[in-house]
Amino acid sequence: MGMSTLLSIKKLTKRYSSTLALNDFTLDVKKGEVIGILGPNGSGKTTLLSIILGLRFPTSGSFEWRDSKPNCFPKGSVGALIEVPTFYPYLSLEKNLRVSAFAKNISYDQIYPAIELVGLTPYLKAKVSTFSLGMKQRMAIAQALLGNPEIIILDEPTNGLDPEGIVEVRNLIKELHLKGKTIILASHNLDEVQRTCTHVAVLNKGELQAAGLVDELLASAKVAHISVANAGKMNGFISEHPDIKLVEKLGNDFKLLLDEKEQKSLLIDLEEFGVVVNSFEIRNMNLEELFIKLIRK
Repeated sequence: MGMSTLLSIKKLTKRYSSTLALNDFTLDVKKGEVIGILGPNGSGKTTLLSIILGLRFPTSGSFEWRDSKPNCFPKGSVGALIEVPTFYPYLSLEKNLRVSAFAKNISYDQIYPAIELVGLTPYLKAKVSTFSLGMKQRMAIAQALLGNPEIIILDEPTNGLDPEGIVEVRNLIKELHLKGKTIILASHNLDEVQRTCTHVAVLNKGELQAAGLVDELLASAKVAHISVANAGKMNGFISEHPDIKLVEKLGNDFKLLLDEKEQKSLLIDLEEFGVVVNSFEIRNMNLEELFIKLIRK
């Protein structure tokens, strides 16, 4: 394991009787990364997180946290928010986190830096019953930060939040990254992952489809926005070119995913096929389009 690698996962597999939840998953997480684990429901995201947190055993393969034995979870250096914890609404923020610190055998002094990190110091004495959903989620992240772990694992950190709460959590993740934390998060919110993550890993049916820097993956293919005069002819063109993926169609407007080879000749190929093009634009993918490309392949 390299000096900058905090977590090394090798050929991790998890089988539940006849169901293969995770298959030969391999990934390295390096210091300072914010990595988003993406995938549809049932793709293996939760299984992966539960294994690297020591909550489930793999069928085969291994994971290794830095300075730990293979397939062992280092409690002190990793903080996790897998499910929103139950807080006592009639107690203050301070008293709730004192309860959490006691349960984790952590000094009470550790709660104040964690509260400061999530920006809730002004609400130290306020009852949790008065908190918004976004504040409660920041409080839950503060609980994961108790003991000042180097790595934070978050499962669906914006789930159920209103737009204001989503912005609060997004800004918090960015701030934690700037403070040197390494963050692994699983999310269905592709827009938020694109805004907050430096890296992504895409899972489908238990298998890794792609992993790497967000910007590099988004530049790996292009999206074409095409408006045509004869949609029927355009439909025929797409059906004869299975490598071109239709992302969206609205009347005579089409959105297509293209690889590098197709980008160079697409306009000529359309004209030769008899498609009358009114407008044509090519741009980089966003994360939602990358996700569709990988899941549909």
